[in-house]
Amino acid sequence: ELELVWSRQYPQRVPVWDDPLNQDMMPYDTIFEPVSAGGTLFVPFNDSDKVVALDCRTGKEQWRFYADGPVRLAPVCYEDRVYFSSDDGYLYCLQAADGRLVWRFRGGASPQKAIGNQRIISAWPARGGPVVRDGTVYFAASIWPFMGTFVYALDADSGQVRWVNDTMGAQYIKQPHSAPSFAG
Repeated sequence: ELELVWSRQYPQRVPVWDDPLNQDMMPYDTIFEPVSAGGTLFVPFNDSDKVVALDCRTGKEQWRFYADGPVRLAPVCYEDRVYFSSDDGYLYCLQAADGRLVWRFRGGASPQKAIGNQRIISAWPARGGPVVRDGTVYFAASIWPFMGTFVYALDADSGQVRWVNDTMGAQYIKQPHSAPSFAG
């Protein structure tokens, strides 16, 4: 039998894609996408560039970690760590227990910045949730394929590159929103 144990009120999410015609195609970051592991709930914030850890039993905040850009998608938990990507172009690895930074890895070609969604972000934002399997964390960085798309497999413990695909070309193709543009 389910019953409410605790609750938290946070401001409504402001999605990255504000085009009302395409909201149904890119609905991410319109709602919170928390994940839970080991009795802790990890909540990403796109408006304040952070991940917050809450105790699942009490709702009490255990820690918060700030990135240098919006955290738009759900983190992933693996063993005693939490991994998440950000519009600053980095993949972050934190200790789940205390939010301490273990390592971070820049996915783009350089630290170049751009204006994106009324913010200063990486020219290669990491706008896909990471995936972990068998000690390898996978993530990608890019939003403008004509500038290059970078897909990585990193050692989950050290952040060392296992492999990278940085040769994906840009193709001028019809997009899901029916407009032709570069993709790859």
